[in-house]
Amino acid sequence: MKAKNISTKALLLYNLSQNEIENPTIILNDFCLHDHLPAHLEQLKHWRNLLISNKTYKRRNCPSDLFLHYRMTIKLLEAAWLLKEKSTPNHPTLDKTEQALIKYLLNKEQQEITFYPTSLSMEELWNPRILFSKLFKQYKLKDYRRILQYWMSEALSPFCSDEVLMKAEIIIVYENLQKLYEACWLIYERANKTQEIQN
Repeated sequence: MKAKNISTKALLLYNLSQNEIENPTIILNDFCLHDHLPAHLEQLKHWRNLLISNKTYKRRNCPSDLFLHYRMTIKLLEAAWLLKEKSTPNHPTLDKTEQALIKYLLNKEQQEITFYPTSLSMEELWNPRILFSKLFKQYKLKDYRRILQYWMSEALSPFCSDEVLMKAEIIIVYENLQKLYEACWLIYERANKTQEIQN
C-alpha cells in the first residue's frame, strides 16, 4: 500500500499512530488478536445494556476494561473510515446460479471458521469490506466518537447525564458496531487462511 502524506492537523483527528493510519489493517489484526469474537460481542452487549438500564459499570470492578474496549472500538472505527475508500461494492445483479454458488461457498466457509458472523447479510459476508462505507451513511466518524464517549461516561458514572440518547440511537449504533466487529473478524480469519495456504 502506498503511504499517504498526512499532515499534523489530520493526525489530531485520529487515535491512530502514523503507521496505523498508513496501514489500518494493523488495527483489525490487533482487535482480533486481543480476544475472540464472542468475547468482544459480549463486552459490547454488556456496555449497551448498562445504557439501557441506567446501571453503573461494575464488571470485575475494573473500569479500565471498559476504557480499553472503548479505545479499541474508536480505533476500529477510525480504521474502517480509512478503509472505506478502498472497499469495492458488490455486483447487485447476480443471477440465480451465481447467488447459489456464493451461498454454497459461504456455507462451506462457515464450517471452517470458528465464531462465524451471524449478523452480516449474505452480501456483507461475501465482501465484508463493503460494511466500512455502509457504517458511515447514518453516522459520521465524529458522531460515533461523540456517541461512544457519551456511552463510556454514562457507563462509568453513578449519576445520570443531562444528555439523552434515544434508545433507537443506542440500538442502531450497537448493531452497527456488532457488524463492524464481525466484518473485521471475517477479514482477519480469511487473511489467516490465505497465509496458511501460501505457507
